[in-house]
Amino acid sequence: MKKRFTTTKYKKRNTKHAADQLQRRLLSKEKKKFKNRLKSGKPLEKKERKFKIKNHNEDIKPVVYAPSDLRLIENTSECLSFFRDLRSDEYLSQRRNVRFVIMSLKGVTEIDYGAISILTAISDDLKFKKIILKGDFPDNPECKKFVIDSGYLSHMVDDHGKPFPKAEKSELIFFEKGCGKLSLKDNMAISNTVKNVVLHLTGELKQCLAVKTIVLEICGNSIEWGGTENKQWLLGVQYKPNNVVFTVTDVGRGILDTLHRRFDKILTDTFSNKSNAEILSGAFNQKYGSSTKEVNRNKGLPSVKYNFEQNMISKLKVLTNNVILQFDNESLSKTFEKGKPRFRGTFYQWEMTNECINNIVLN
Repeated sequence: MKKRFTTTKYKKRNTKHAADQLQRRLLSKEKKKFKNRLKSGKPLEKKERKFKIKNHNEDIKPVVYAPSDLRLIENTSECLSFFRDLRSDEYLSQRRNVRFVIMSLKGVTEIDYGAISILTAISDDLKFKKIILKGDFPDNPECKKFVIDSGYLSHMVDDHGKPFPKAEKSELIFFEKGCGKLSLKDNMAISNTVKNVVLHLTGELKQCLAVKTIVLEICGNSIEWGGTENKQWLLGVQYKPNNVVFTVTDVGRGILDTLHRRFDKILTDTFSNKSNAEILSGAFNQKYGSSTKEVNRNKGLPSVKYNFEQNMISKLKVLTNNVILQFDNESLSKTFEKGKPRFRGTFYQWEMTNECINNIVLN
């Protein structure tokens, strides 16, 4: 009895199958060559076959490259240009039904926690819109380590779909705005964060309601003045040897776009040619009401400045729309010129030390 693969019928069928496979491979190579010629703009050869490109849903846009200096406070303008491009339709690629933005951090040689906070908030906002943010690590070893230690990867997965390990030196926590109040779950998360901050600065694991109140006041302002579509804001905490850096990020409309100014104030500001930096400073000096038209609900923005003036927080900075305020060095506060990139949202950054904790307790 002959084995199956030695029969004449099997040999003929196998030979035909091999010939068909060869034809498919040759055809595939021709198609690739045709596509490459179209992309390069080279003229087709006389004997070269023409093919119809069926994949009309593929639209790959350029990569968004981060500036080499990705420090938000020191290089604000270039950072804002980078963030604007990440959120722009001009860089929104599509393959079939998948939408994505490709960014590259390879050339980054300097980076700070503020940039990481905004980048994380933008990534989450894109995710809400069902847009994937694809990226890579900086080639610079120190910057790569900074990105890993910052907690930026905590909300992401690798190429195999596995989540990255949680960072130990920082926290990036998303909170839902809901109806304008923090949920019980959010309150507990902030309480635990405050305990960790107090432990890091004083060596004692205990709750400090005064510290929590300050964090809640600034977070409350983000809830009141924000306008993100996904109703979320981000609290970032970075633990350094002698201090703790806080960030609160909202990628909504920003304070200036939601600020309600009374009619007489609008006339005054128009005729006095006030800059947006001066108008925003006025909001922190209790000159304007909130977007809800209430008079400084929960103390509002002035309470943030008060905490800074009482040395309960230090190095306070606020970035929103086309303005950056640096309360620790007012000469660096400025309004960005027309045509320059803006920040669609609101960003707070401040620091706390052991001295700040003592001042909080005394007050």
